[in-house]
Amino acid sequence: MKIKVERSGGFTGIPMTNEVDVKDLPSALVTTIKKMMLNSKSFSMPLKSTPTGAADHFTYRILIQDEVNQRVIECNEYNIHHDVKSLIRYIERISKKRK
Repeated sequence: MKIKVERSGGFTGIPMTNEVDVKDLPSALVTTIKKMMLNSKSFSMPLKSTPTGAADHFTYRILIQDEVNQRVIECNEYNIHHDVKSLIRYIERISKKRK
């Protein structure tokens, strides 16, 4: 199973993409990913729900793909689910170490 995180927006507007194999993640994050695969709607939030006057925020597109299914979850930094935020931070951190 693979997971791909695309981040866009922010002050510079430079998009960033990180991809990892789920087997490289700790078991707690694997559990989160399995929950996301089963019920992606509970983790996905409308992208338009940003505070008035908010600018330069990040938006995220998370693609989870196994042999049979694919899920896409989209959110921004204002409405991101706590478990998804932890997952994104971990993936970004391990991707930087590999580069």
